[in-house]
Amino acid sequence: MTDAEIIAEARERLELCINADDGDRSLALEDLKFKKGDQWDEQSVRQRELDSRPCLTINNIPAIIHQVVNDVRQNEQSIHVHPVGDGADEEVAEVIEGLIRHIEYDSCADTAYDTALDSAASIGFGFFRLVTEYCNDTSFEQEMKIKRVRNPFTIYLDPSSQEPDGSDAEFGFVTSKEPKKEFERLYPNKDPSYDYIAKGTGDDENWLGEDFVRICEYYRFEYETATLVEFSDGLGRVKGKFTVQDIPPGVAPTGRSRQTTLRKVMWYKLTAREVLEKAEVPFKWIPLFPVYGDEIDLDGKVTRFGIIRNAKDPKKMENYWMTAATEEIALRTKVPYIGAMGQFEGVEDDWQSANVKSFSYLEYNPVTIDGTQAPPPQRQPPADVPSGFIAMAGMMRDSVKAVTGIYDASLGNRSNETSGIAIRARQHQGDVGNYHFSGNLARTIRHLGRVIISGIPYVYDTQRVLRAMGKDGQASQVEINKPEEGVDEYGNAVQRVLNDLTIGEYGVVVSSGPAYNTLKQEAAESMVQMSQSWPKLMEVAGDKVVRAMDWPGADDIADRIAKTLPPGLADEDKKQKDAPPMVQTPNGPIPLDQAGQMIGQMDEALSRMNDELEKHEAGIKKAEIAAAASIEVARINAEAKGDNAELSAFAKLLMMRAQPEIDHSAAVQAAADPMHPNAPAPIAQGLEQPPADAQAMEQQQAMQPDPASAPEGAEA
Repeated sequence: MTDAEIIAEARERLELCINADDGDRSLALEDLKFKKGDQWDEQSVRQRELDSRPCLTINNIPAIIHQVVNDVRQNEQSIHVHPVGDGADEEVAEVIEGLIRHIEYDSCADTAYDTALDSAASIGFGFFRLVTEYCNDTSFEQEMKIKRVRNPFTIYLDPSSQEPDGSDAEFGFVTSKEPKKEFERLYPNKDPSYDYIAKGTGDDENWLGEDFVRICEYYRFEYETATLVEFSDGLGRVKGKFTVQDIPPGVAPTGRSRQTTLRKVMWYKLTAREVLEKAEVPFKWIPLFPVYGDEIDLDGKVTRFGIIRNAKDPKKMENYWMTAATEEIALRTKVPYIGAMGQFEGVEDDWQSANVKSFSYLEYNPVTIDGTQAPPPQRQPPADVPSGFIAMAGMMRDSVKAVTGIYDASLGNRSNETSGIAIRARQHQGDVGNYHFSGNLARTIRHLGRVIISGIPYVYDTQRVLRAMGKDGQASQVEINKPEEGVDEYGNAVQRVLNDLTIGEYGVVVSSGPAYNTLKQEAAESMVQMSQSWPKLMEVAGDKVVRAMDWPGADDIADRIAKTLPPGLADEDKKQKDAPPMVQTPNGPIPLDQAGQMIGQMDEALSRMNDELEKHEAGIKKAEIAAAASIEVARINAEAKGDNAELSAFAKLLMMRAQPEIDHSAAVQAAADPMHPNAPAPIAQGLEQPPADAQAMEQQQAMQPDPASAPEGAEA
C-alpha cells in the first residue's frame, strides 16, 4: 500500500474506534474525575459558593482502588515457559523463562502492570505495550521492552476484538505528543502542519499544538497468499521461502501442498499528513495489551467500568449528608446573646464580633427593670448534634462498601469480627469480590508471554550473551545460539547449537503468588514457630533456620551453629559439600575426574566394534559375490536349455533391479522454487495428489515373474 492509502485507512479506522467507544470513554472520564475528587455537580458547587455554604468531599475512593491494586502487588504474576514440541527443549525453556524475567526487570514491568490494573479498577480499562529497541546507540542488536501507558485514553484498539486479552485485534493506535523542536530535529524534511483528524474523549483535541506535534503509531496486519508444501519430516514449508540447503539430508517433499495465508504485523508512525517511519514488527500479534474491568455487552454495545461507576451515587449522598451535618454544627457558633435593652450601649462593636473573635472579657451596662437588676447577657444553649444527618451519612458509607466489595476488615478497620479466622474470612470476601481484576491481568500477562516468545527467534537470533534472572531474583549470564561440538547418544561427534532460541515451540502459563522474598520470610517464620513447639529442631537444624533469616550476619551465625551440630549431621553435610562433581552416564553417576578414563575406554571399545563391523561387512560381500555367481550359472543353464520364457522373465527381473533411485535434491529444489519446471502445482486444502507414476508401477508389478517359474538357483 502507498503512504496515502495508509493515511486514509488510518483515518477511517481511528474514526471507527472513536465512534464505537466514545460513550464509554465519556463515562470513564467522569469516573476518573470523581477519583480525583470532583464529586459534586458543577451547578451545586456554584450555588453553594454564591451562598457561602460549605461543599465538602470525603474522598476515600483512592483508598478503595489501592486496596485492590496493592493486593495484586503482594502476589506477583509470574510467567512460566514449558516446551511444547517441534525441537523445543526443557533447558532452553528455562533460559527463555529467565530471559522474560530479565525483560520484566529491565523494563520495570511491574509499573506497567500496576498502572494498567489501576486504570482497569478505576475506569474499566487500562493498557501496556511491548516494543523493541536497540541495546545502545552503537549496536545492531535489539532487545524487548515492556512500556507502561499512563493515559489509557491514548490507546485505540480494534472495536471488533472480543478476547479479554486483545489477542484477536486486527489493528491498534497509540497517540502521543512530541515537542515541535524535537520533531524538526528527528524529521527535518517532514511537514508538521495542522490537518484535522478525529479525536477521542480524554485525548488531546488537535494533532498540532502551539509547541507540540501530535504523533500516531498505527499497527495493522498485512496478509499474503502462499503455497505450503509438506515434507517427509512432517513439517510444512512455504514455497519460495526456503532453499535446498535449509532441508535436512534425506528429507523430501511428499507431493502434498495447499494454499495458506501468511500474516505479518506492520508498524507505521504517522502525522496527520505523512508517514514518518514504517517497519515490520517481529511478533505474531498486535503488541498492545488491554486489562479490562467489568464488561457488559448489551445489544452489541460494550460497556466497561471499574469500581467507581457504581459507587458514585452513594458517595455523593455521603458527601451531601456530611456537609449538611457540618453546616448545621458550624452554625451553632452563631447563636446570639440575649440581654436586656440598654445593656450593650457603648460596647456594641465588641458584642457584635463576639461570634468571630475571642475577647478576654466583655463589658455590659447593668440595667434595672421594675426595680430588679437584669441578669448579664447570656448565649442560648446549642441544639443537639444532628444525629439524623450522621445516620444517613453512615448508611451511604455502608452502601459504598456494598457496591465495591471492600469492607472494614479489608481496610484495616475494627469490625464485628474478633477472631483471626473471622477477620481473614472477611478479608478473603473482599478479595473474592474483586478477584476478576487480578484474573484479567493474569490473562493479559499470559498473552504477553506468548507474544514475547513469538518474537524471540527474530530479536535474539544472533550469538550473544544475555542476562537471565532466576526465581530468587539473582541475575546470571547465558550464552545463546552458540555453535559447538557435542556427542550424541551413540557417541558420535555432532555439531549442535547451545541454547538455540530460533527453533522450537513453547507454551506459557501464569501463576500468581507471593514474591520470593515473601516466601522466604514466611518460611523463616514457620521455622521459628516450629522450633518453639519442638525445641529439638534448633539442635538438629539450627543452621538451616538461621540461614533462612533475612538479617545481616545470618550466614556467619549459621556457619558457627553448623560447627556445633552432632557428628553424624555435620559429617553428612560435609560429605555433601565436599563431594566431587558427578557426571551422569547410562551406568549411573561417576566422578568428573574419572570421566576422561571412561571416555578412553569407550574409544577403545568403539574401535574394536568398528573392526568387527568391517569383518562382518566383508563376509556379507563374500556371500553376495557367491549369490551373484549362482545367478550367472543359472542364466547359462537357462540359455543352454533354450527356455526362452524363463530367460525373458529373468531379464525383466534384472531390469527392475536396475531402476535408478529418485533424486531427492531435484524434488526439494522444485518445491523450493515456484518457477522451477518440475515444481508441484498447488491443490485444494485437504486433497492429496496421486503419484504421477502410479500406472508405471502397476505395469512393473505385472511384469514380475512368478517365483515358482524362476530358474534354479536364482533369487526370487
